[in-house]
Amino acid sequence: MKKLLYLVAAFGMLFTACEYDDTAINNRIDDLENRVIELEETIAALNQDIAGVQTLVDALQNNVYVSKIVEGETGYTVYFTNGEKIEIADGKAGEPGKDGVTVTVMLDEDGAYYWAVTKDGVTSFLLDNDGNKLPVKGEQGNTPKMRVVMEGETGYWEVSYDNGETWERVLLEDGTPVTTSGGAGGLFKEAYVDPETNTAIFVFLNGETLEIPLGSELYINFKGEAVEAVDFKYGETKSFEMEAAGVLKTVVTTPDEWKASYDKATMVWTITAPTAEHAACADTEGEVAIIYFGDENQSSVISVAVSIGEYVTVADEHLTIEATSDAATYEVPYTADGEVTVEQVDSWITATLADGVATVSVEANSGAARTGTIKFVAKSNEVVITVNQPDGVKLQPYGYRVGSEAYMWSKDINEVAGYATGDVHIAALHDYLVVSSPYKTPTILNALTGEVVGDLNLGAYAGLNTAITADDAGNIVIALNDGTNLNFARMKGIDGTPELFIESTKGAEYGSDISAVGDVYGNAIISTVYRPWFSSPVASNLAYVVQNGVYSTVNWCSPKAGDTGLTLGKTSTDAGDVIFRDADPAAPLFVGGYSPNTLPWVEGGIALAGIKPYSEDAYGGNNAIAQLDIEEFNGAKYLMAVSAAHGWCFSGSSAYVADVTTIENFKAGAIELPYGPLFNTTINWDGGGSPGGYGDCAMRVSKDGIYMHIYIALNKNTVACMRVDCLLNAPEE
Repeated sequence: MKKLLYLVAAFGMLFTACEYDDTAINNRIDDLENRVIELEETIAALNQDIAGVQTLVDALQNNVYVSKIVEGETGYTVYFTNGEKIEIADGKAGEPGKDGVTVTVMLDEDGAYYWAVTKDGVTSFLLDNDGNKLPVKGEQGNTPKMRVVMEGETGYWEVSYDNGETWERVLLEDGTPVTTSGGAGGLFKEAYVDPETNTAIFVFLNGETLEIPLGSELYINFKGEAVEAVDFKYGETKSFEMEAAGVLKTVVTTPDEWKASYDKATMVWTITAPTAEHAACADTEGEVAIIYFGDENQSSVISVAVSIGEYVTVADEHLTIEATSDAATYEVPYTADGEVTVEQVDSWITATLADGVATVSVEANSGAARTGTIKFVAKSNEVVITVNQPDGVKLQPYGYRVGSEAYMWSKDINEVAGYATGDVHIAALHDYLVVSSPYKTPTILNALTGEVVGDLNLGAYAGLNTAITADDAGNIVIALNDGTNLNFARMKGIDGTPELFIESTKGAEYGSDISAVGDVYGNAIISTVYRPWFSSPVASNLAYVVQNGVYSTVNWCSPKAGDTGLTLGKTSTDAGDVIFRDADPAAPLFVGGYSPNTLPWVEGGIALAGIKPYSEDAYGGNNAIAQLDIEEFNGAKYLMAVSAAHGWCFSGSSAYVADVTTIENFKAGAIELPYGPLFNTTINWDGGGSPGGYGDCAMRVSKDGIYMHIYIALNKNTVACMRVDCLLNAPEE
């Protein structure tokens, strides 16, 4: 198919520079497309019929009869007396040898069926590379798989005898490769029941026939999934639910000292292994079988391989370990019939085995309560040991601990990323922080230390006008703005491959800052605020809705004050952000702007409440809430807002968090983070070094749920990290 697409592209390039009658070319392209589609349909039908022929030959060799044939729109359903059925394609619309070849089977003088091919009206056996005929069922024993590989405009048939692991060309008797440009679409011309001979007749496209006697349904099969082999403990009894039809009588056979019975009324097969006392004279492995009989002298057999297995056993009272929060070891007694190994499941639990005792080591827990497992594995079973460990620290019942704010690190953006000014964006993941700027290569930092890890590969979108963020699931979202259209790509973490999944016609006024809540491979909302060159009287915004990983719709909102009397902020090229609380289009949203910059709670386009987290007096009321982020931490939903005084440049920056779990919590106001005292020794927040409209902020909760890391990027020089916790009490130094 790729070659066809390349051909189409080549034709397009050839004739775009001048007027040309491309009717002939279009007809040729259509013909190529139709032939490719026909080949794909032929291959599917052939593979289905190849398996069908194998089943028919097996039925002949194992005295399994056909009970009925039902004709459908595209083929036949063949029912066998053992309860099985197959589908075969109806290939009678094609003719042997027409437009290529017809694959079929032929009965040879030795009484066996072999694969054959009809070409130009002549049928001959197919040969492998050694010149041997290919048996439908023989020493090779596998059902062949067929496929067609295109080279130019020619399709070559290939065959696989190892379930598609390797392939080789199909050859005629003279060694010529078998080619095709279409086909009949199956192996069979028709299938029907002859009432006079009481046989089912299958006619191949070359006229060859295969006949199987008719019979009444007669079978005993496992109910659900088939069982081929079962391990037992000494003296153990196991029962199997069966399905049966037409069974009049049964005979059960067993190895020495094994017991088995089949109840025709309940259709339950019961097998009991020999006791340990009889182990010396018992068969430790063998086959248990049911020979069953029906009318018309029909009979068949079903069997299962049985053996005395090797098991590991742990008493119920030792299956669960109630550990302490400290590092400790625990002894778990076990018994085993053979070799036992340990399979580690959780990194904080290990075990060693010696003399019937497992020593389970549990690491100290410095986080929240957790549950993990470790497995003891024997040949015939495995035992799962569950470890419950309480939290190593006491957590507050709700929210973060005010006063726990702590400086973590700060980095010069020019040193770590190679650019000092410009529109800076950050995407916070659990382990990494990605710093980016339009037209630049994003840099990956260690989220806990700020050290450089490497560059983020944006693939086809490298070097473009991009803005990035991260959703709640740790996926990276990329806004692509070419000045006319605003599109979005996504990638699964730093090792993912970017894929375009939203295309829109929104222009350059959107996409300078983006926020994402939820999971863009599930349900999410990507929001972006209107950012014109000059100030806009309202902070309008777009919300792109993603449902089940698929872009659904885009909603536009321009918040109104309603009856609250709030004066809402504006947006401009250097101020404004928007974010939804949850991945629900009906969830409240929060939008920031400047002058006078009330931070509103908006539902249905109406501001229902608002707060002013900063002091208006400090900067004459001309403050900008330029960046927003949302994160859930210890049961609370927190909104982070970064504000700055707005003049010819931003200055006097501050950061705040507000609890937006409920609107009442929101109305209680915001908490100012100790922004300046923590960072002033390393960061110049004033004099043009503010986050402003060209910076970014993000929050991310640690994997253990104890800490929330707060990241702030400045467009002039710095990206920094602070941390809060939800500990009940301040940790001892």
